[in-house]
Amino acid sequence: MKNPRFQNSYIIGVISAVLIFGSLVECRVPSSSNKIDYTAINCRKHSAILTDFGAVGDGKTLNTKAFNSAITKLSQYANDGGATLIVPPGKWLTGSFNLTSHFTL
Repeated sequence: MKNPRFQNSYIIGVISAVLIFGSLVECRVPSSSNKIDYTAINCRKHSAILTDFGAVGDGKTLNTKAFNSAITKLSQYANDGGATLIVPPGKWLTGSFNLTSHFTL
Protein backbone atom coordinates (compact mmCIF):
# COMPACT_ATOMS: atom_id res chain seq x y z
CA MET A 1 0.00 0.00 0.00
CA LYS A 2 1.27 3.48 -0.85
CA ASN A 3 2.13 6.02 1.79
CA PRO A 4 -0.78 8.54 2.13
CA ARG A 5 1.66 11.25 3.18
CA PHE A 6 3.60 10.79 -0.06
CA GLN A 7 0.39 10.90 -2.11
CA ASN A 8 -0.70 14.16 -0.46
CA SER A 9 2.73 15.72 -1.05
CA TYR A 10 2.65 14.59 -4.68
CA ILE A 11 -0.83 16.06 -5.25
CA ILE A 12 0.14 19.35 -3.60
CA GLY A 13 3.30 19.47 -5.74
CA VAL A 14 1.36 18.90 -8.96
CA ILE A 15 -1.23 21.55 -8.06
CA SER A 16 1.54 24.01 -7.15
CA ALA A 17 3.32 23.38 -10.45
CA VAL A 18 0.11 23.93 -12.42
CA LEU A 19 -0.56 27.19 -10.58
CA ILE A 20 3.00 28.44 -11.03
CA PHE A 21 3.19 27.61 -14.74
CA GLY A 22 -0.36 28.84 -15.27
CA SER A 23 0.58 32.22 -13.84
CA LEU A 24 3.35 32.53 -16.42
CA VAL A 25 0.86 32.52 -19.28
CA GLU A 26 0.25 36.07 -20.42
CA CYS A 27 -3.29 36.99 -21.37
CA ARG A 28 -3.72 40.38 -22.93
CA VAL A 29 -5.95 42.36 -25.20
CA PRO A 30 -4.30 43.30 -28.48
CA SER A 31 -3.09 46.87 -28.42
CA SER A 32 -4.02 49.38 -31.07
CA SER A 33 -0.52 49.04 -32.53
CA ASN A 34 -1.48 45.51 -33.63
CA LYS A 35 -4.61 46.74 -35.39
CA ILE A 36 -4.69 46.34 -39.15
CA ASP A 37 -5.91 49.43 -40.95
CA TYR A 38 -7.12 49.14 -44.51
CA THR A 39 -8.94 51.27 -46.98
CA ALA A 40 -12.12 49.67 -48.21
CA ILE A 41 -12.46 49.33 -51.94
CA ASN A 42 -15.45 51.31 -53.11
CA CYS A 43 -16.51 49.63 -56.31
CA ARG A 44 -20.11 50.83 -56.13
CA LYS A 45 -21.56 54.15 -57.23
CA HIS A 46 -23.97 54.36 -54.27
CA SER A 47 -23.27 53.76 -50.58
CA ALA A 48 -24.73 54.26 -47.11
CA ILE A 49 -23.61 53.82 -43.52
CA LEU A 50 -25.53 51.37 -41.34
CA THR A 51 -25.89 53.92 -38.53
CA ASP A 52 -27.93 56.12 -40.89
CA PHE A 53 -30.67 53.51 -40.53
CA GLY A 54 -30.70 53.61 -36.73
CA ALA A 55 -28.26 50.79 -36.02
CA VAL A 56 -26.17 50.83 -32.84
CA GLY A 57 -22.94 48.80 -32.61
CA ASP A 58 -22.95 48.34 -28.84
CA GLY A 59 -23.37 44.55 -28.82
CA LYS A 60 -26.72 44.88 -27.01
CA THR A 61 -29.07 46.52 -29.50
CA LEU A 62 -30.78 44.26 -32.04
CA ASN A 63 -30.08 45.75 -35.48
CA THR A 64 -32.01 43.41 -37.78
CA LYS A 65 -34.52 46.11 -38.79
CA ALA A 66 -31.70 48.54 -39.58
CA PHE A 67 -29.92 45.98 -41.77
CA ASN A 68 -33.16 45.15 -43.58
CA SER A 69 -34.00 48.83 -44.09
CA ALA A 70 -30.54 49.58 -45.43
CA ILE A 71 -30.59 46.62 -47.80
CA THR A 72 -34.08 47.50 -49.03
CA LYS A 73 -33.04 51.11 -49.64
CA LEU A 74 -29.77 50.23 -51.37
CA SER A 75 -31.28 47.44 -53.50
CA GLN A 76 -33.01 50.11 -55.59
CA TYR A 77 -29.59 50.86 -57.12
CA ALA A 78 -29.10 47.34 -58.52
CA ASN A 79 -29.62 48.56 -62.10
CA ASP A 80 -27.24 51.48 -61.58
CA GLY A 81 -24.13 49.48 -60.63
CA GLY A 82 -25.27 48.38 -57.19
CA ALA A 83 -24.52 49.79 -53.76
CA THR A 84 -22.30 49.36 -50.71
CA LEU A 85 -23.44 49.23 -47.09
CA ILE A 86 -20.67 50.43 -44.80
CA VAL A 87 -20.69 48.81 -41.37
CA PRO A 88 -18.52 50.82 -38.94
CA PRO A 89 -16.43 49.10 -36.27
CA GLY A 90 -18.52 47.77 -33.39
CA LYS A 91 -20.46 44.74 -32.22
CA TRP A 92 -23.53 44.49 -34.42
CA LEU A 93 -26.16 42.18 -32.95
CA THR A 94 -28.58 41.01 -35.65
CA GLY A 95 -30.90 38.25 -36.68
CA SER A 96 -30.94 36.80 -40.17
CA PHE A 97 -31.43 38.99 -43.23
CA ASN A 98 -31.22 38.45 -46.98
CA LEU A 99 -28.67 40.12 -49.20
CA THR A 100 -29.50 41.12 -52.76
CA SER A 101 -27.57 41.04 -56.02
CA HIS A 102 -25.25 43.92 -56.89
CA PHE A 103 -24.68 44.64 -53.22
CA THR A 104 -21.48 44.92 -51.16
CA LEU A 105 -21.56 44.60 -47.39
